[in-house]
Amino acid sequence: MKNRNLLRPSKHKHSSKIDTNPSRREPQIANTISKKLRLSEDILASAPIVMGYGKHRFCVENYRNIIEYTDEMIRIQTKIGKIHLLGKNLVIAYYRDDGMCVMGDISSIEYH
Repeated sequence: MKNRNLLRPSKHKHSSKIDTNPSRREPQIANTISKKLRLSEDILASAPIVMGYGKHRFCVENYRNIIEYTDEMIRIQTKIGKIHLLGKNLVIAYYRDDGMCVMGDISSIEYH
């Protein structure tokens, strides 16, 4: 009689999948690394960095993509949520892989 283990697929030592789901420990790890390397946690975690310059200019670093773009609303997807810019005559002054800047008469900034 043949061994029954031959009917089961064998596991190779390199066949285990890597867990790609974010861990609850991720903020703790970013905090520890940032203290050791003296870097901001935001940089390590790829959190969005937002900068407002008065009512007429708003810049975002570490964004994922632009969801919607009209002259009255710009919706931006980030790693941790969405940012909605509301106003009039809104234009995207520039956008790159790592950052973008919006200009116009900005009336409100909402985080979703």
